[in-house]
Amino acid sequence: MIQSWVLSSNTSPAARVHTAASFKARFASSTQPAKGWRFARILFFATAFVILFTGMTLMRTFASEQRIEPASASEQVLSVDTGDTLWTLAASVKKDSMDIRDAVHQIMKRNGLTSSALSSGQDLVVPDTILP
Repeated sequence: MIQSWVLSSNTSPAARVHTAASFKARFASSTQPAKGWRFARILFFATAFVILFTGMTLMRTFASEQRIEPASASEQVLSVDTGDTLWTLAASVKKDSMDIRDAVHQIMKRNGLTSSALSSGQDLVVPDTILP
């Protein structure tokens, strides 16, 4: 293996040889910019968290505003009691010729329900298309 050293008149061979200590000294001086990048990363993630948190909060508040229209004169309002189910309420107020599943679906649609879970004291508006 042939190695060639190019020496200028101003440098000595000892000055051209790179040792492990010289590499450590060179890279130790470059850790200052890494602290700047660390601060930039922290600032970026903090800003992203604030934006996402604010967006989720606003989405939650606007999405939960579900308003149903008040009952008209031809509709009936039922108050849910303990142990009542949507099925039994629909069966008690529907027309005899109507299927209970259709009555349940129409009551859910009219009241903006996404599940058949009811709570005691809840008021349900029964559409006039179900009533006999």
